[in-house]
Amino acid sequence: MWMFQTSKALWLLIDLFVQCSSNLHPGFSRLEQGHRLDGSVINSFPEFSFLDCITECLVTPRCASVNYFKGANFCELNYKRKQTAYIQFTESPGWVYSEKDHWPKELAGDCSNSNCSLNEKCVHDKYRKETHLKCVTSDCGIPRRQGLVLTPTKYEDAIGIHRRIHATCSVGYFQLGSGRLTCQLNGEWKYDILCEEKAEWGQYQDHIYRLFLDNLPWADAEKQCEGINGYRAEIGSPDENNWILNFIQNSHPYVSVWIGGNDLQNEGTFIWSRSGQAINWNNWSGSNPDDTDSNENCIEFYTYSTYGGKWNDRSCDTGIRFVCEKDFN
Repeated sequence: MWMFQTSKALWLLIDLFVQCSSNLHPGFSRLEQGHRLDGSVINSFPEFSFLDCITECLVTPRCASVNYFKGANFCELNYKRKQTAYIQFTESPGWVYSEKDHWPKELAGDCSNSNCSLNEKCVHDKYRKETHLKCVTSDCGIPRRQGLVLTPTKYEDAIGIHRRIHATCSVGYFQLGSGRLTCQLNGEWKYDILCEEKAEWGQYQDHIYRLFLDNLPWADAEKQCEGINGYRAEIGSPDENNWILNFIQNSHPYVSVWIGGNDLQNEGTFIWSRSGQAINWNNWSGSNPDDTDSNENCIEFYTYSTYGGKWNDRSCDTGIRFVCEKDFN
């Protein structure tokens, strides 16, 4: 009887092994040796077996394929497959490439029928005795902003949590910032890059400027500039003053605009609102600042006639146009 039970159990194991091997055969038969898909990594894992790598892909909805380096047991999950990124499919000795669809979803176990969203993955909750699955954030997705270009990527780039990618701005855009994007724990990108259209901005040294045609009080103009991660123009030299004058006159030669100076805190002591620093160089018009009616605390920049490039103190409540500035760094 004991031998019969042992024999029966052994045949069940053999049958399970044969069935498993049969299910895995299509995947193994379609491996692409010596190849790697570059530039579309979600995340990477050291000390993973090949089947662990495939399983991790199966429980991650965004995963489409894997790269596996046999010599170091190193796994990479990709959000693309070679059909959609063929130019990035390169010969790489030691690597193996495989696609998710070539493997039975049963390898994912209880996670094979999970309802996790695209930027999540299915995991077992190890703090419960019974089988319980949960979806945890796996990545930040593909960043999409106007003017942003993700290629060429760097080798270490990945979109997974706590990973980082590099980007540039396309032709016709100014790039501000380092070009690094970091995937945060909440699944949202932290951007250290901003792309601004050259058609709307002008560049002087390591700053860019834009004329806004809305007629706003000085404080509202400040809010509008801050809303685009900028500030009202702060002028530090005759050259910069002349450049801003020409920049505005090229499109609107007969306007006056707010810049960032004021003496709201201490009458007669003008400072730049963003830096809080005293205005050391100025280009006041005539007897200005004259604080007419004791109510002129903000700096207006003239662009018309013989007053072009001159400054005037004016009531901050007046609605006029304004110039926003940004630093490249």
